[in-house]
Amino acid sequence: LMPQVSKKTGKPIMPKAVNNARDDKVRHSGFWRASFEERRCLIPATSFCEAKGRNPATYYWFGMASKEREARPPFAFAGMWRGFRGEYRGEMVDIETHTMVTSTPNELVRPVHPDRMPVILEPEDYETWLTGTPEEAAKLMRPYPAGKMRIVQKGEGVKEDPVG
Repeated sequence: LMPQVSKKTGKPIMPKAVNNARDDKVRHSGFWRASFEERRCLIPATSFCEAKGRNPATYYWFGMASKEREARPPFAFAGMWRGFRGEYRGEMVDIETHTMVTSTPNELVRPVHPDRMPVILEPEDYETWLTGTPEEAAKLMRPYPAGKMRIVQKGEGVKEDPVG
């Protein structure tokens, strides 16, 4: 997400890439509050990656549990979006940006990334996330049950899930 204008000058602010938003910040941070209250979205996925270690890193791809080894059932992350109209790298742009919300990790993700994991929503919670009150949506920002997930791929240099 990108801020729209400077509070000091009123001019568009250079876009800042932000990949994710912490669940404990979205309701109270001036940067996130309006998007959380008014512009929640779903981000579809079949897996997500976390790296562990360096030189070389081992990449772990997480997905939904499935009886079929190669299956990558789709799911959705909790997201927020915002439009940006202004100058970017010397030209005027009119774009929509998004970010995913993160929470504390579950037991499966924690050994790889001990601080955060994306908020994954149950299909029956999609409508509440999209149209519910901020209070209702806030209740959905929690770690996804580890028993409903699995590691679908891992290895050094495995920066893509070849199936997903």
